[in-house]
Amino acid sequence: MDSKEPTKKKSGWLLYIAAGILLFSALIFLIGKFNRTGLEEKIAAGKPIYFLFHAVGDSEEYEFGLLAALFPSNNRCALYFIHPITSFDDPDDSLDLLKSGAKSSVKSAVTDLIDVKPHYTISLSASNWIRIVDLLGGLRVYTDNKTVRNSSQYNREPGVYTMSGLDVYDYTSKMDKKETLDYLERISRQESAVLTLYETLFQRKEFLTTPLLVFAHGLIESDLSKEDFISLVQFINSRRIQFGISELPGEPANDPKTKKLYLKTDIARARVAFRKFSKDMNADVFTDAEFARTEVLNGTEVAGLAKDVRGILSDKRIKVLAADNAWKKGFPKTVVIDRSGNTAIMDRISTVLEKAEVHHVLRKDLGLDATVVVGSDYEPRK
Repeated sequence: MDSKEPTKKKSGWLLYIAAGILLFSALIFLIGKFNRTGLEEKIAAGKPIYFLFHAVGDSEEYEFGLLAALFPSNNRCALYFIHPITSFDDPDDSLDLLKSGAKSSVKSAVTDLIDVKPHYTISLSASNWIRIVDLLGGLRVYTDNKTVRNSSQYNREPGVYTMSGLDVYDYTSKMDKKETLDYLERISRQESAVLTLYETLFQRKEFLTTPLLVFAHGLIESDLSKEDFISLVQFINSRRIQFGISELPGEPANDPKTKKLYLKTDIARARVAFRKFSKDMNADVFTDAEFARTEVLNGTEVAGLAKDVRGILSDKRIKVLAADNAWKKGFPKTVVIDRSGNTAIMDRISTVLEKAEVHHVLRKDLGLDATVVVGSDYEPRK
């Protein structure tokens, strides 16, 4: 009897230790769960999270809207841009004419579009957008021979430059005329700037301290709490987010009374377009470069480099439609120019070309996903 007593005591202590470990683990789990922000709970659930952004001028003019659908389960984000001349009912109610009433009109239309209210709404004024860009040290904006634009304040040359906040705002907002093509070109510049902003955040993640993010949160108008704002930035910077871009469809028309251009939008049609866009974003084909439309241009004096790069990309199952000479010679570095907003394809091409720089210069009129310009840093295959 005496020999069995120590064994019973030992077993009892093991049970107490095991129970203590389980209790401690459960406590840590509960503390972690209670410390999560509302956004972190939504991210953990893995379901789509909808953000509605309003870009407004300092005089309350509506510059553009953006519905962002974040898919945390596969690190993808659909960006759905809304033109400022969009009208959901009457030409007199186009967003640029509604001024301060435009935001509620867009939110109502977006709710009809996605069959649920956006989880978060963010409004950013022009002056605070300028301050945020300056806070980040500017944006490295790339322009080619077709997208470079001058204004009364800035005389720009094609290439890549670090633009100040005011420079970026001038480049993305000013128009020479107010024709259909001018609006299409402007929203392409705005889309390019949004993607360039993400690249800047991703590249400078170590710079984004909590105090800086708290200050940035104070520059936006939002129902996104300070904690959720910090969680959002930390989430998108902790992994590579793959973006896709589309626009709310609208039929160009002229107001019979004022002859002003506007885009007549049918929400039922827009709902179908958005659902297809979201479905395509989550399909394997979205990241399959074999279905991409790529051109390779030789930006050097050395003959045959475009064809050489075309062969490298083809070997990696990246579809190349054409190989030709660039609009000029003397490119020092090979660059990948994003034309469609599909960043998954851009990252794939950049990886194959040994981390060639990616610049977002969207031009949907080209019918391309990417333009690769071969620079003098490229060493041809032997």
